[in-house]
Amino acid sequence: MAVSLLTYVVTFFVFTCSYILTILALVLPKWLTFITPVPFYTETNYGLFKMCRSFAKCRPFPLSDKGDCGEDGFCELWRGAAAGMVISAILGAIVLLALIGTMCSGRHKRAKAWVTLAGLFILYALPQVASMGIIAYLYNSSANFYIGTRYNVSFILCIISWCLSTFLAVVLSLVAIVGPPEYAYREIGS
Repeated sequence: MAVSLLTYVVTFFVFTCSYILTILALVLPKWLTFITPVPFYTETNYGLFKMCRSFAKCRPFPLSDKGDCGEDGFCELWRGAAAGMVISAILGAIVLLALIGTMCSGRHKRAKAWVTLAGLFILYALPQVASMGIIAYLYNSSANFYIGTRYNVSFILCIISWCLSTFLAVVLSLVAIVGPPEYAYREIGS
């Protein structure tokens, strides 16, 4: 079976949205947030690479000299989550190039490209799932985060991004397996 050029174009635009969400999740320091109650309002945002407080400048996070790495394995896991998102961003660029190459290729190459692209979508989503899982684990088990700490926008963007990518892999596979060929031959009735 074949996948039409239109399907690849729609896939390209949906994946581009997913990739933008990944970049935003990587860059924004808002994976976890802790807000102190009134009367002294302060907000602390934890990102993959830095921590920002409402009353101070942002600083790199986690740092061992600031006491962030007091728990065994905390810094290693946090840095592993950051590395997973960086790997996903690199893989996302490769997926975009593969999609562009597929859209610019001939009909015969497009007919079989869905297998590679569906695999790349899953490969792109896996490091994000791992990063999300690591942050969720640390959120639930680490004493570095006070009661009242909550997930913030970057965590949610990561979830949306890998869900979109997985959805694209499934839909692209279904379109290729169930759909008719791009240029189906129809018999002329006599």
